[in-house]
Amino acid sequence: MAGGNAQNMKEEFEVYGLPEWFMRVVGVMKIAFATLLIVGVWIPSVTLSAAAEIVALMTGAVVMHIKVKDPIRKALPALSLLGLSIFVAIAAS
Repeated sequence: MAGGNAQNMKEEFEVYGLPEWFMRVVGVMKIAFATLLIVGVWIPSVTLSAAAEIVALMTGAVVMHIKVKDPIRKALPALSLLGLSIFVAIAAS
C-alpha cells in the first residue's frame, strides 16, 4: 500500500521526501534481488546475500512508513516481506 495519500509510486516517493530517480534505483534493486532469490534455488550461495539485501530494502520501506506516520496496515506488505526475507536469510546461513 502506498504511503500517505499517494496514488502511485512516484507520489509515494514524494511523500517520503525521496527523489524520483531513487524510485527507479529501488525498483531495479527489488527485481535484481528477487531474481537472485530464484537463482538461489539452483545456486544456493547467492541466497543469503539476496535475502539480506531484501531485508535492507524492506527495513527502509518500514522506516519510511513510520516516518510519514502511516497506519500499520499500510506497512504490512513491507513488514511481511521483511519477515519472510529474514527467515530465508537465516535458513540460508
